[in-house]
Amino acid sequence: MKTLRNTWLVLAVLSFCAACQKDARLYDSEYVEDIHLHLVYQELGTTLNYSTPPEVKMVNRTEQIIRTFQADEQGKVVLDSLLPGHYSLNVTAKLSEKEMQTVTGDPDARAGSMGGSLNDLRLNLGETYTLDELELMISSSNPVVLKELYYAGSKTPSGGNYRNDSFYTIYNNSIDPASLEDYYLVASENFGGFGPGPLWPGEEVGHYKHIYAATVWKIAAGSDPVVLAPGEEAVIAVMAAPHNQNPEFNLASPVDLSGARFEAYCPDPENPHADFHAQNMELTFWPDYGYLWRISVFGQAISLVKATQEEMKSFEEVMLPESFRDPFESDEYWICKKIPVQYVMDAVDLLQNSTSTECKRFPASLDAGGATVSDTYCGKSVVRKVQSVNGDFVLYQDTNNSTEDFVVNPTPLKPLS
Repeated sequence: MKTLRNTWLVLAVLSFCAACQKDARLYDSEYVEDIHLHLVYQELGTTLNYSTPPEVKMVNRTEQIIRTFQADEQGKVVLDSLLPGHYSLNVTAKLSEKEMQTVTGDPDARAGSMGGSLNDLRLNLGETYTLDELELMISSSNPVVLKELYYAGSKTPSGGNYRNDSFYTIYNNSIDPASLEDYYLVASENFGGFGPGPLWPGEEVGHYKHIYAATVWKIAAGSDPVVLAPGEEAVIAVMAAPHNQNPEFNLASPVDLSGARFEAYCPDPENPHADFHAQNMELTFWPDYGYLWRISVFGQAISLVKATQEEMKSFEEVMLPESFRDPFESDEYWICKKIPVQYVMDAVDLLQNSTSTECKRFPASLDAGGATVSDTYCGKSVVRKVQSVNGDFVLYQDTNNSTEDFVVNPTPLKPLS
């Protein structure tokens, strides 16, 4: 009996070891084949090396895993040990002053950045993927940027939901005065819900030539010049109320917006909300308007557009593709203004969470990533990272990739500690 028991023990151990080896082989085989990628821009990556090798982030939407890879000086990188799934790819590359001068031909160009993205990579076991070259794009350098965005709302003392305290801070990120005379705050359509948005006629996924605006506000009403000094900011409030100072609003809100410079007030005689002491923006486009302008607490695409009033009026108005319309809403609800991307000065794609890249509304040329607080009614904002400080002037990071440029601020309107 003892010999028999020992025999069964040996067989059990051998079986266990075989199972371990099988599991190890199975684990190894669960990765898709390595993907070779070459990141290029003009001479960079071909005859000229990168001084700072680009960084590649692979976001697995299926497993909500983010893998980061570093390219070499030639811009070449191997994406390995990736599980099968649905991915987005984001590239960020920092360029020295000399590199910027070389590729732009501008002898006065300052250090800058480049980016690129692919938003619909479906990787399966047993398939070979050849991405080859990915051409990056220079991130535009605009004086006025969206510095902080607070959109997710807050909880009330009794645990209710409150979202009248939203705000957006714009900032002059240059060393020269910047006029706001022709600047507009734009919220793009959000009718795609939580999945991919509509494919507009004449557009290519990931390379849209237009943004599709649901609402447009001219920041400085009228034609009088409004100037931001270098390093100056202006808060745009949905409702410029003392939210956390008065029980009429929300004492649990993180912000008091009574000092906001601008307010999104609807000029309707039947508007039941107070017109607070802040300069009213000019409502330019909102076909199905309401008395209070608020974007989705799950995030939406926000941009700064620079155009003359004549140009803004000339932009075409189009109807959302029919498959995305709710038949119970009026036709006005689905009308969008089609704005060419060359008029967009800054853009931030606010996503539901860090892996919701299928919801992106902007092409990579405007925003290769997305910013998010990953929650609702949490009292948090997203704010740009500080790139450098020179005396009293703060330069904020602007690579046209909100994933890299923004962090969560648990205390909106207050600097990060």
